Amino acid sequence: MATLDQFVVNIRQLTTDGKFSDLAQALSSPNVDHLTKNIQHIDSIIATFPLPEYSMCMLACLHAVVKAPNIPDSDLFLTQVDTFIQTSSAEQVYYLPQYLCEICHVITERLRKENRARVVDIRNSLYLGIPILYRAIELLRREPGQLLSIHSDLYQLCLLCQWFEPALTYLETDIIDINRENGKFDVKHLLLSYYYGGMIYACIKQFDRAANFFENVITAPATATSAIAVEAYKKYVLVKLISGTIPTNHLPTYTSRNVQQTIKSLCSTQYTELFNLFNNGTLTQFDEFVNRHRDQYARDRNLGLIKQTRNAFICNSIQQLTKTFLTVSLKDLANRVQLQSTNEAEKYLIDMIENGQIFASINKKDGMVIFHGSPERFDANNMLAKLQDETEKRIQAEKQLKELERQISLSKAYIQRTQQSSPYHDRPKILN
Repeated sequence: MATLDQFVVNIRQLTTDGKFSDLAQALSSPNVDHLTKNIQHIDSIIATFPLPEYSMCMLACLHAVVKAPNIPDSDLFLTQVDTFIQTSSAEQVYYLPQYLCEICHVITERLRKENRARVVDIRNSLYLGIPILYRAIELLRREPGQLLSIHSDLYQLCLLCQWFEPALTYLETDIIDINRENGKFDVKHLLLSYYYGGMIYACIKQFDRAANFFENVITAPATATSAIAVEAYKKYVLVKLISGTIPTNHLPTYTSRNVQQTIKSLCSTQYTELFNLFNNGTLTQFDEFVNRHRDQYARDRNLGLIKQTRNAFICNSIQQLTKTFLTVSLKDLANRVQLQSTNEAEKYLIDMIENGQIFASINKKDGMVIFHGSPERFDANNMLAKLQDETEKRIQAEKQLKELERQISLSKAYIQRTQQSSPYHDRPKILN
Protein backbone atom coordinates (compact mmCIF):
# COMPACT_ATOMS: atom_id res chain seq x y z
CA MET A 1 0.00 0.00 0.00
CA ALA A 2 2.91 2.31 0.75
CA THR A 3 4.21 1.78 -2.78
CA LEU A 4 0.78 2.63 -4.19
CA ASP A 5 0.57 5.82 -2.11
CA GLN A 6 4.02 6.83 -3.31
CA PHE A 7 2.99 6.16 -6.93
CA VAL A 8 -0.17 8.28 -6.59
CA VAL A 9 1.80 11.14 -4.99
CA ASN A 10 4.34 10.95 -7.83
CA ILE A 11 1.81 11.15 -10.67
CA ARG A 12 -0.09 13.94 -8.92
CA GLN A 13 3.13 15.94 -8.68
CA LEU A 14 3.95 15.37 -12.36
CA THR A 15 0.47 16.61 -13.26
CA THR A 16 0.83 19.71 -11.09
CA ASP A 17 4.20 20.48 -12.71
CA GLY A 18 2.71 20.05 -16.19
CA LYS A 19 5.26 17.37 -17.14
CA PHE A 20 2.81 15.41 -19.27
CA SER A 21 5.43 13.48 -21.25
CA ASP A 22 6.99 12.18 -18.01
CA LEU A 23 3.52 11.50 -16.65
CA ALA A 24 2.61 9.44 -19.72
CA GLN A 25 5.78 7.43 -19.24
CA ALA A 26 4.98 6.90 -15.56
CA LEU A 27 1.48 5.70 -16.40
CA SER A 28 2.64 3.28 -19.09
CA SER A 29 3.35 -0.39 -18.50
CA PRO A 30 4.89 -1.79 -16.36
CA ASN A 31 4.55 1.24 -14.06
CA VAL A 32 0.76 1.15 -14.28
CA ASP A 33 0.82 -2.29 -12.60
CA HIS A 34 0.61 -0.39 -9.32
CA LEU A 35 -3.01 0.39 -10.22
CA THR A 36 -3.86 -3.04 -11.62
CA LYS A 37 -2.53 -4.87 -8.57
CA ASN A 38 -4.57 -2.65 -6.26
CA ILE A 39 -7.79 -2.68 -8.23
CA GLN A 40 -9.81 -3.13 -5.03
CA HIS A 41 -8.82 0.44 -4.06
CA ILE A 42 -9.43 1.97 -7.49
CA ASP A 43 -12.61 3.86 -6.54
CA SER A 44 -10.76 5.57 -3.70
CA ILE A 45 -7.91 6.46 -6.04
CA ILE A 46 -10.31 7.83 -8.67
CA ALA A 47 -11.87 10.10 -6.03
CA THR A 48 -8.49 11.82 -5.57
CA PHE A 49 -8.25 12.86 -9.24
CA PRO A 50 -10.66 15.72 -10.01
CA LEU A 51 -11.30 16.51 -13.67
CA PRO A 52 -10.07 18.03 -15.87
CA GLU A 53 -6.85 18.76 -13.96
CA TYR A 54 -5.93 15.07 -13.52
CA SER A 55 -7.35 13.70 -16.79
CA MET A 56 -4.39 11.48 -17.57
CA CYS A 57 -4.36 9.98 -14.07
CA MET A 58 -8.09 9.29 -14.25
CA LEU A 59 -7.66 7.71 -17.68
CA ALA A 60 -5.01 5.35 -16.32
CA CYS A 61 -7.34 4.31 -13.48
CA LEU A 62 -10.21 3.56 -15.88
CA HIS A 63 -7.80 1.63 -18.09
CA ALA A 64 -6.71 -0.43 -15.08
CA VAL A 65 -10.36 -1.35 -14.47
CA VAL A 66 -10.81 -2.82 -17.97
CA LYS A 67 -7.55 -4.74 -17.58
CA ALA A 68 -8.89 -6.45 -14.45
CA PRO A 69 -10.44 -9.94 -14.77
CA ASN A 70 -13.94 -8.49 -14.38
CA ILE A 71 -15.71 -5.16 -13.97
CA PRO A 72 -17.76 -5.30 -10.74
CA ASP A 73 -20.40 -2.71 -11.69
CA SER A 74 -20.72 -2.23 -15.47
CA ASP A 75 -23.31 0.54 -15.27
CA LEU A 76 -21.21 2.54 -12.83
CA PHE A 77 -18.16 2.08 -15.04
CA LEU A 78 -20.07 3.29 -18.12
CA THR A 79 -21.12 6.39 -16.18
CA GLN A 80 -17.52 7.02 -15.07
CA VAL A 81 -16.20 6.69 -18.63
CA ASP A 82 -18.93 8.94 -20.03
CA THR A 83 -18.25 11.59 -17.38
CA PHE A 84 -14.53 11.38 -18.07
CA ILE A 85 -14.96 11.86 -21.84
CA GLN A 86 -17.22 14.87 -21.39
CA THR A 87 -15.08 16.67 -18.79
CA SER A 88 -11.48 15.61 -19.47
CA SER A 89 -8.65 17.64 -20.95
CA ALA A 90 -8.06 16.74 -24.62
CA GLU A 91 -4.46 17.94 -24.29
CA GLN A 92 -3.72 15.31 -21.64
CA VAL A 93 -5.69 12.51 -23.32
CA TYR A 94 -3.62 12.97 -26.50
CA TYR A 95 -0.62 11.57 -24.60
CA LEU A 96 -2.35 8.21 -23.97
CA PRO A 97 -4.95 7.79 -26.73
CA GLN A 98 -4.48 4.02 -26.78
CA TYR A 99 -5.84 3.79 -23.22
CA LEU A 100 -9.16 5.40 -24.12
CA CYS A 101 -9.38 3.28 -27.28
CA GLU A 102 -8.81 0.07 -25.31
CA ILE A 103 -11.51 1.11 -22.84
CA CYS A 104 -13.93 1.64 -25.73
CA HIS A 105 -13.03 -1.76 -27.23
CA VAL A 106 -13.84 -3.50 -23.94
CA ILE A 107 -17.12 -1.60 -23.53
CA THR A 108 -18.18 -2.54 -27.07
CA GLU A 109 -17.35 -6.21 -26.61
CA ARG A 110 -19.18 -6.43 -23.28
CA LEU A 111 -22.31 -4.74 -24.64
CA ARG A 112 -22.25 -7.05 -27.65
CA LYS A 113 -21.85 -10.23 -25.58
CA GLU A 114 -24.49 -9.17 -23.07
CA ASN A 115 -26.83 -7.93 -25.83
CA ARG A 116 -27.12 -4.59 -24.05
CA ALA A 117 -26.17 -2.18 -26.84
CA ARG A 118 -29.84 -1.20 -26.96
CA VAL A 119 -32.01 -1.42 -23.84
CA VAL A 120 -35.75 -1.02 -24.42
CA ASP A 121 -38.00 0.06 -21.56
CA ILE A 122 -41.67 1.05 -21.46
CA ARG A 123 -41.14 4.61 -22.66
CA ASN A 124 -38.16 4.57 -25.01
CA SER A 125 -34.95 2.89 -26.15
CA LEU A 126 -31.64 3.55 -24.42
CA TYR A 127 -28.43 3.26 -26.44
CA LEU A 128 -25.78 2.53 -23.84
CA GLY A 129 -22.56 2.53 -25.86
CA ILE A 130 -23.11 4.65 -28.97
CA PRO A 131 -23.11 8.12 -27.29
CA ILE A 132 -19.95 7.22 -25.34
CA LEU A 133 -18.07 6.07 -28.45
CA TYR A 134 -19.27 9.06 -30.46
CA ARG A 135 -17.99 11.49 -27.85
CA ALA A 136 -14.71 9.56 -27.53
CA ILE A 137 -14.09 9.93 -31.27
CA GLU A 138 -14.82 13.65 -31.11
CA LEU A 139 -12.35 13.94 -28.22
CA LEU A 140 -9.50 12.04 -29.88
CA ARG A 141 -9.56 12.78 -33.59
CA ARG A 142 -7.43 15.67 -34.81
CA GLU A 143 -9.25 16.32 -38.12
CA PRO A 144 -12.50 15.23 -39.81
CA GLY A 145 -10.84 12.70 -42.15
CA GLN A 146 -8.90 10.88 -39.42
CA LEU A 147 -9.70 7.24 -38.63
CA LEU A 148 -9.46 5.79 -35.12
CA SER A 149 -9.82 2.20 -34.02
CA ILE A 150 -12.95 3.29 -32.12
CA HIS A 151 -14.74 3.92 -35.41
CA SER A 152 -15.13 0.18 -35.94
CA ASP A 153 -16.66 -0.16 -32.45
CA LEU A 154 -19.15 2.62 -33.16
CA TYR A 155 -20.19 1.08 -36.49
CA GLN A 156 -20.63 -2.33 -34.87
CA LEU A 157 -22.94 -0.98 -32.17
CA CYS A 158 -24.89 1.05 -34.74
CA LEU A 159 -25.47 -2.16 -36.70
CA LEU A 160 -26.60 -4.02 -33.58
CA CYS A 161 -29.03 -1.23 -32.69
CA GLN A 162 -30.07 -0.47 -36.29
CA TRP A 163 -29.40 3.20 -35.52
CA PHE A 164 -27.23 4.43 -38.38
CA GLU A 165 -27.17 8.24 -38.07
CA PRO A 166 -24.14 8.43 -35.71
CA ALA A 167 -22.13 6.13 -38.00
CA LEU A 168 -23.13 7.98 -41.19
CA THR A 169 -21.72 11.18 -39.71
CA TYR A 170 -18.25 9.66 -40.14
CA LEU A 171 -18.84 7.29 -43.06
CA GLU A 172 -19.72 10.20 -45.35
CA THR A 173 -16.25 11.69 -44.75
CA ASP A 174 -13.40 10.17 -46.76
CA ILE A 175 -10.49 8.87 -44.69
CA ILE A 176 -7.20 10.68 -45.35
CA ASP A 177 -5.29 9.85 -42.15
CA ILE A 178 -5.06 7.18 -39.45
CA ASN A 179 -4.48 8.03 -35.79
CA ARG A 180 -1.56 5.80 -34.83
CA GLU A 181 -2.63 5.80 -31.15
CA ASN A 182 0.98 5.79 -30.00
CA GLY A 183 1.83 2.89 -32.28
CA LYS A 184 -1.02 0.71 -31.00
CA PHE A 185 -3.27 0.84 -34.08
CA ASP A 186 -4.23 -2.62 -35.33
CA VAL A 187 -5.02 -3.04 -39.04
CA LYS A 188 -7.96 -5.20 -37.95
CA HIS A 189 -9.81 -2.03 -36.97
CA LEU A 190 -9.20 -0.49 -40.40
CA LEU A 191 -10.68 -3.55 -42.12
CA LEU A 192 -13.62 -3.71 -39.69
CA SER A 193 -14.37 -0.01 -40.15
CA TYR A 194 -14.82 -0.50 -43.88
CA TYR A 195 -16.58 -3.86 -43.44
CA TYR A 196 -19.16 -2.54 -40.98
CA GLY A 197 -19.47 0.64 -43.04
CA GLY A 198 -20.31 -1.45 -46.10
CA MET A 199 -22.94 -3.34 -44.11
CA ILE A 200 -24.51 -0.07 -42.95
CA TYR A 201 -24.71 1.24 -46.52
CA ALA A 202 -26.22 -2.07 -47.62
CA CYS A 203 -28.86 -1.71 -44.90
CA ILE A 204 -29.88 1.73 -46.17
CA LYS A 205 -29.72 0.44 -49.78
CA GLN A 206 -26.83 2.59 -50.96
CA PHE A 207 -25.31 -0.37 -52.75
CA ASP A 208 -22.70 1.47 -54.84
CA ARG A 209 -21.23 2.97 -51.69
CA ALA A 210 -21.43 -0.40 -49.92
CA ALA A 211 -19.52 -2.08 -52.77
CA ASN A 212 -16.83 0.59 -52.52
CA PHE A 213 -16.38 -0.06 -48.78
CA PHE A 214 -16.19 -3.84 -49.21
CA GLU A 215 -13.73 -3.36 -52.05
CA ASN A 216 -11.46 -1.35 -49.72
CA VAL A 217 -11.36 -4.35 -47.36
CA ILE A 218 -10.55 -6.81 -50.14
CA THR A 219 -7.86 -4.70 -51.80
CA ALA A 220 -6.00 -3.67 -48.64
CA PRO A 221 -2.32 -4.73 -49.02
CA ALA A 222 -1.86 -8.08 -47.29
CA THR A 223 0.62 -10.95 -47.09
CA ALA A 224 -2.10 -13.17 -45.62
CA THR A 225 -5.87 -13.20 -46.06
CA SER A 226 -8.02 -12.28 -43.08
CA ALA A 227 -11.47 -13.71 -42.37
CA ILE A 228 -12.74 -10.13 -42.62
CA ALA A 229 -11.62 -9.93 -46.26
CA VAL A 230 -13.32 -13.24 -47.10
CA GLU A 231 -16.62 -12.12 -45.58
CA ALA A 232 -16.30 -8.75 -47.27
CA TYR A 233 -15.90 -10.44 -50.66
CA LYS A 234 -19.12 -12.42 -50.19
CA LYS A 235 -21.08 -9.24 -49.57
CA TYR A 236 -19.12 -7.39 -52.25
CA VAL A 237 -20.38 -9.82 -54.90
CA LEU A 238 -23.99 -9.45 -53.80
CA VAL A 239 -24.12 -5.66 -53.44
CA LYS A 240 -22.24 -5.28 -56.73
CA LEU A 241 -24.91 -7.32 -58.49
CA ILE A 242 -27.76 -5.56 -56.69
CA SER A 243 -26.37 -2.19 -57.78
CA GLY A 244 -26.55 -3.42 -61.38
CA THR A 245 -22.79 -3.51 -61.92
CA ILE A 246 -21.30 -6.68 -63.39
CA PRO A 247 -17.51 -6.21 -63.59
CA THR A 248 -15.46 -8.01 -66.22
CA ASN A 249 -12.96 -8.99 -63.50
CA HIS A 250 -14.35 -10.57 -60.35
CA LEU A 251 -11.71 -8.73 -58.31
CA PRO A 252 -9.84 -5.45 -58.92
CA THR A 253 -6.47 -6.09 -60.59
CA TYR A 254 -4.58 -4.54 -57.67
CA THR A 255 -5.90 -7.10 -55.17
CA SER A 256 -3.17 -8.97 -53.29
CA ARG A 257 -2.30 -12.31 -54.90
CA ASN A 258 -2.76 -14.12 -51.56
CA VAL A 259 -6.25 -12.66 -51.20
CA GLN A 260 -7.14 -13.63 -54.76
CA GLN A 261 -6.04 -17.23 -54.23
CA THR A 262 -7.87 -17.58 -50.90
CA ILE A 263 -11.09 -16.13 -52.28
CA LYS A 264 -10.87 -18.38 -55.33
CA SER A 265 -10.61 -21.48 -53.15
CA LEU A 266 -13.25 -20.47 -50.55
CA CYS A 267 -15.84 -18.42 -52.42
CA SER A 268 -15.83 -19.30 -56.11
CA THR A 269 -18.52 -22.02 -55.88
CA GLN A 270 -21.17 -20.09 -53.93
CA TYR A 271 -20.43 -16.46 -54.83
CA THR A 272 -18.12 -15.82 -57.79
CA GLU A 273 -20.28 -18.06 -59.98
CA LEU A 274 -23.13 -15.57 -59.51
CA PHE A 275 -21.29 -13.17 -61.84
CA ASN A 276 -21.37 -15.79 -64.58
CA LEU A 277 -25.06 -16.48 -63.98
CA PHE A 278 -25.89 -12.79 -64.34
CA ASN A 279 -24.09 -12.68 -67.69
CA ASN A 280 -25.29 -15.95 -69.21
CA GLY A 281 -27.91 -17.65 -67.01
CA THR A 282 -31.68 -17.73 -66.82
CA LEU A 283 -33.93 -17.05 -63.83
CA THR A 284 -34.61 -20.77 -63.46
CA GLN A 285 -30.88 -21.49 -63.35
CA PHE A 286 -30.41 -18.70 -60.82
CA ASP A 287 -33.14 -20.09 -58.54
CA GLU A 288 -31.71 -23.61 -58.77
CA PHE A 289 -28.22 -22.30 -57.94
CA VAL A 290 -29.46 -20.35 -54.92
CA ASN A 291 -31.50 -23.29 -53.60
CA ARG A 292 -28.47 -25.54 -53.94
CA HIS A 293 -26.35 -23.24 -51.76
CA ARG A 294 -29.09 -21.84 -49.50
CA ASP A 295 -27.61 -23.39 -46.34
CA GLN A 296 -24.29 -21.67 -46.98
CA TYR A 297 -25.98 -18.32 -47.57
CA ALA A 298 -27.92 -18.79 -44.34
CA ARG A 299 -24.71 -19.52 -42.40
CA ASP A 300 -23.15 -16.40 -43.91
CA ARG A 301 -26.28 -14.42 -42.97
CA ASN A 302 -26.66 -13.26 -46.56
CA LEU A 303 -30.16 -14.54 -47.36
CA GLY A 304 -31.58 -11.01 -47.28
CA LEU A 305 -29.04 -9.85 -49.86
CA ILE A 306 -29.66 -12.98 -51.94
CA LYS A 307 -33.36 -12.13 -52.18
CA GLN A 308 -32.48 -8.66 -53.39
CA THR A 309 -30.00 -10.18 -55.83
CA ARG A 310 -32.86 -12.16 -57.40
CA ASN A 311 -34.76 -8.92 -58.04
CA ALA A 312 -31.59 -7.43 -59.51
CA PHE A 313 -31.25 -10.48 -61.79
CA ILE A 314 -34.75 -9.91 -63.17
CA CYS A 315 -34.08 -6.20 -63.68
CA ASN A 316 -30.80 -6.99 -65.41
CA SER A 317 -32.60 -9.41 -67.75
CA ILE A 318 -35.16 -6.73 -68.63
CA GLN A 319 -32.39 -4.19 -69.25
CA GLN A 320 -30.73 -6.62 -71.68
CA LEU A 321 -33.98 -6.71 -73.67
CA THR A 322 -33.82 -2.93 -74.16
CA LYS A 323 -30.64 -3.49 -76.18
CA THR A 324 -32.43 -5.92 -78.50
CA PHE A 325 -35.99 -4.62 -78.88
CA LEU A 326 -37.66 -1.28 -79.47
CA THR A 327 -41.08 -2.77 -78.72
CA VAL A 328 -42.05 -6.05 -77.11
CA SER A 329 -45.29 -7.48 -75.76
CA LEU A 330 -45.74 -7.93 -72.03
CA LYS A 331 -46.37 -11.63 -72.60
CA ASP A 332 -43.21 -12.09 -74.62
CA LEU A 333 -41.19 -10.12 -72.05
CA ALA A 334 -42.55 -12.26 -69.20
CA ASN A 335 -41.67 -15.45 -71.11
CA ARG A 336 -38.15 -14.28 -71.96
CA VAL A 337 -37.40 -13.23 -68.39
CA GLN A 338 -39.23 -16.34 -67.05
CA LEU A 339 -41.71 -14.45 -64.87
CA GLN A 340 -44.97 -16.00 -63.66
CA SER A 341 -47.36 -13.59 -65.37
CA THR A 342 -47.71 -10.38 -67.36
CA ASN A 343 -48.87 -8.64 -64.16
CA GLU A 344 -45.55 -9.47 -62.51
CA ALA A 345 -43.70 -8.23 -65.60
CA GLU A 346 -45.69 -5.00 -65.55
CA LYS A 347 -44.89 -4.48 -61.86
CA TYR A 348 -41.13 -4.80 -62.50
CA LEU A 349 -41.35 -2.46 -65.49
CA ILE A 350 -43.17 0.23 -63.53
CA ASP A 351 -40.63 0.05 -60.66
CA MET A 352 -37.71 0.25 -63.09
CA ILE A 353 -39.22 3.21 -64.94
CA GLU A 354 -39.85 5.07 -61.67
CA ASN A 355 -36.27 4.37 -60.50
CA GLY A 356 -34.79 5.52 -63.79
CA GLN A 357 -33.29 2.12 -64.58
CA ILE A 358 -34.98 2.05 -68.00
CA PHE A 359 -36.87 4.53 -70.15
CA ALA A 360 -40.06 2.98 -71.47
CA SER A 361 -43.82 3.31 -71.72
CA ILE A 362 -46.51 0.64 -71.40
CA ASN A 363 -49.52 0.46 -73.70
CA LYS A 364 -51.98 -1.51 -71.59
CA LYS A 365 -54.59 -1.57 -74.35
CA ASP A 366 -52.31 -3.47 -76.76
CA GLY A 367 -50.22 -5.12 -74.04
CA MET A 368 -47.03 -3.67 -75.52
CA VAL A 369 -43.89 -2.12 -74.03
CA ILE A 370 -42.05 0.63 -75.95
CA PHE A 371 -38.43 1.29 -74.97
CA HIS A 372 -37.03 4.84 -75.32
CA GLY A 373 -33.63 6.43 -75.28
CA SER A 374 -32.41 8.48 -72.30
CA PRO A 375 -34.18 11.87 -72.11
CA GLU A 376 -31.33 13.33 -70.04
CA ARG A 377 -30.01 16.68 -71.30
CA PHE A 378 -26.48 17.04 -70.07
CA ASP A 379 -26.55 20.84 -70.32
CA ALA A 380 -29.18 21.13 -67.56
CA ASN A 381 -28.32 23.15 -64.44
CA ASN A 382 -28.45 20.15 -62.09
CA MET A 383 -26.05 18.20 -64.31
CA LEU A 384 -23.63 21.14 -64.47
CA ALA A 385 -23.81 21.49 -60.68
CA LYS A 386 -23.08 17.78 -60.29
CA LEU A 387 -20.14 18.04 -62.69
CA GLN A 388 -18.72 20.99 -60.75
CA ASP A 389 -19.14 19.16 -57.44
CA GLU A 390 -17.34 16.06 -58.76
CA THR A 391 -14.55 18.22 -60.20
CA GLU A 392 -14.01 19.94 -56.85
CA LYS A 393 -13.82 16.54 -55.13
CA ARG A 394 -11.13 15.40 -57.58
CA ILE A 395 -9.14 18.61 -57.08
CA GLN A 396 -9.31 18.18 -53.29
CA ALA A 397 -8.24 14.53 -53.58
CA GLU A 398 -5.24 15.57 -55.72
CA LYS A 399 -4.19 18.13 -53.09
CA GLN A 400 -4.42 15.48 -50.36
CA LEU A 401 -2.34 13.03 -52.39
CA LYS A 402 0.34 15.66 -53.02
CA GLU A 403 0.47 16.49 -49.31
CA LEU A 404 0.79 12.79 -48.41
CA GLU A 405 3.55 12.40 -51.01
CA ARG A 406 5.38 15.40 -49.53
CA GLN A 407 5.12 14.00 -45.99
CA ILE A 408 6.38 10.58 -47.09
CA SER A 409 9.30 12.01 -49.08
CA LEU A 410 10.43 14.02 -46.02
CA SER A 411 10.05 11.19 -43.47
CA LYS A 412 13.25 9.74 -42.02
CA ALA A 413 12.10 6.15 -42.56
CA TYR A 414 11.49 6.77 -46.28
CA ILE A 415 14.83 8.55 -46.78
CA GLN A 416 16.74 5.77 -45.00
CA ARG A 417 14.99 3.07 -47.03
CA THR A 418 15.60 4.78 -50.36
CA GLN A 419 19.26 5.32 -49.49
CA GLN A 420 19.68 1.65 -48.57
CA SER A 421 18.06 0.51 -51.81
CA SER A 422 20.17 2.88 -53.92
CA PRO A 423 22.73 1.13 -56.21
CA TYR A 424 25.34 3.60 -54.93
CA HIS A 425 24.71 2.84 -51.25
CA ASP A 426 27.46 0.20 -50.85
CA ARG A 427 30.02 1.86 -53.11
CA PRO A 428 33.13 3.31 -51.45
CA LYS A 429 33.19 7.08 -51.09
CA ILE A 430 35.69 8.97 -53.25
CA LEU A 431 38.39 10.51 -51.11
CA ASN A 432 39.01 14.22 -51.51
